[in-house]
Formats: sequence, structure tokens, C-alpha cells
Amino acid sequence: MPAASTSATPGQRLRNHRIWWPILGFVAGFAITYWWFADGVPISLAQYQSLAVLAGLDSVFGGFRAGVERRFRSDVFLSGFLVNMVLTVGLVYLGEIIGVDGIWLAAVVTLGGRIFVNLSLIRRHFLEKPPSRASA
Repeated sequence: MPAASTSATPGQRLRNHRIWWPILGFVAGFAITYWWFADGVPISLAQYQSLAVLAGLDSVFGGFRAGVERRFRSDVFLSGFLVNMVLTVGLVYLGEIIGVDGIWLAAVVTLGGRIFVNLSLIRRHFLEKPPSRASA
């Protein structure tokens, strides 16, 4: 007798689709920024915007990782997304005011490292996934 199929409940399907919210949020933010600065970003804002994008990417990959690990929460993602961007830009601005011009490098190294860690854990999750019964 074949095993009963275990289809996902509506709640499970909804949680599975929530993994795409971080990616859609980043794409929407990028599109809005592209439209807002159609002629290009002013030089005075370029450093801040690039760091905000890097902080946003860190949050997106962290959200994607949480979704893959089935522990994604939209409130944690949204608050982390906004707080990371504002904090990163704020620290760089504060560094410029007090005369520490290279503080942006610390943000780049930290956020870049976190992005690579999240990507490696996402990759590992998909590589270590056990084969499905259909392929056996």
C-alpha cells in the first residue's frame, strides 16, 4: 500500500512563501531608489547609499537563511533590515563628524563577512539535504 501523501497545510504553504519576502523587499527598495535617483546618486550620498545597500543585503541573506532553516519571522526581518541600515549609515556619518574617515571600512568588512557566512550556510543547507523518496 503506498504511503499517504502529506500535502502541506495552508499555514505551511504560507510559511514556505514567506521566504521570498526578503528578496522582494530588496528588489522593491532597489527599484524605488533607482527611480528616485534616475540621474545618479549625488557624490555626497554615494558612500552612505552603498553602505545602506550592503546592510540591506546582509539582512536579505539573513532572512533567506532563516527561511531555509524554517525560522523566518517577518517582524524580526523588517526591524533588522531598517535598524541595520540606519545604524550603519549613522555610524559612518558619526565617524566623519569626529574625524574617523575610515570607519566605513569596518562596516564593509563586518557586513561582507556576515553575507558570506549566510551564503555558506544556505549553500550547505541545500547540499546536505537528504534525497527525496521520489528520486530513490
